[in-house]
Amino acid sequence: MKRRLGLAVTAAVLAVILPVSSAGANPRDDKSKVDDRVKELQQEFEGLDEDLARVIAERDAAEEKLPDAEAASKKADDALSEAIEKDDAMAARLTSAENAQSDLRTSIKDGAEEIDKHKTSAARIGRQAYQNSGITSDLAMLLQMAEGTSADGGIGRVDSAVRSQQRTIDNLSEQRAVNKNNEERLSGVTDEISDLKDEAAEAVLAKEAAQIDAKKKSDSLADIISAKDDAEKTISDNKATTEEQLQKEQDEQDRLAKKVREWEKEQEKKGKFVYGDGELANPAEGYPITSPFGYRIHPITGAKKLHSGTDFGVPCGTPIRAAGDGIVVTSGWTGGYGNRVVISHGKIKGDSIASTYNHNTDLKVHDGQKVKKGQVISDSGTTGASTGCHLHFEVMKNGGYVDPMPYIS
Repeated sequence: MKRRLGLAVTAAVLAVILPVSSAGANPRDDKSKVDDRVKELQQEFEGLDEDLARVIAERDAAEEKLPDAEAASKKADDALSEAIEKDDAMAARLTSAENAQSDLRTSIKDGAEEIDKHKTSAARIGRQAYQNSGITSDLAMLLQMAEGTSADGGIGRVDSAVRSQQRTIDNLSEQRAVNKNNEERLSGVTDEISDLKDEAAEAVLAKEAAQIDAKKKSDSLADIISAKDDAEKTISDNKATTEEQLQKEQDEQDRLAKKVREWEKEQEKKGKFVYGDGELANPAEGYPITSPFGYRIHPITGAKKLHSGTDFGVPCGTPIRAAGDGIVVTSGWTGGYGNRVVISHGKIKGDSIASTYNHNTDLKVHDGQKVKKGQVISDSGTTGASTGCHLHFEVMKNGGYVDPMPYIS
């Protein structure tokens, strides 16, 4: 029975080779992830330009996608190789079957001609029998051939004639059997060719679909690699500028640390040093921490950088309160840290402790002013190298920056 595969099987083949595109990542989801990463980067690295943060986020997204894209491209290439191999195999099978069909048709034609020849011989023998007035052809030939010049010659001719007649009949029978067998084989080969043509058509469609999918996956991989390379070039181009900016911030921090140490020593000499009660309060109580204290690898320079304080996600204009009793060491503009207030809390458990409040929009205290714990000293903002409204709060212990949380938790 013939098999008619048709479009139903084609659809099944394509479904296996071509994955449903909608199952992939949604471009809106990708953009949302990048947007979220931009915010995270700007929270982790104060002063990081938004465009650069987006380049980094897109580079990271490309790197994240790369392994899956490489695997998908390889899988598509493998599927294409398999489809090409199957297409070649089906073409070879079809060619072989068509050659067999041609050979059988030739054999049948030649056999028919042989049958015609044997039929002619048989007809001649029949005519001879009829001409011998009803005597059987075998007996007639025996009588005719026995009438020779010698008995031996006549008998020999009789024997030869009988064998020739028998061979004619046998050959006719054998050729008919061969032709019948060839015709049956031809019918089977013809049905097989019909099926093979259907399968060959399926193989061609599958190969074409695999070629399209392999191209698509290859292009997708190339796009990801290109995006990654472009991002890395942009990052590299901005490395020197970023290093310079970070060095300025570090110099600023070092200058402040030195200034606080010198101020504290001077106050001790004058006997004006404040001794705190041993505890500090959260200057932005109730607001979330958006970036903790600690070291991290800078995404532009690749160098380890200390985030010297804790960031609190407070809206611009939020009142910021002194973490403890103390004296204002400095209150004013300080470049990358914007409007900054620095308060010395004197000695706490034997250590000199100071706190800093950065990126304020408005300052409410001045140098040398004494303040009490909880007193409003500024309004939060996003001044200096800041990318959004927040409070960057620091604690200095003996002139060095330490994690603020153990002091205010």
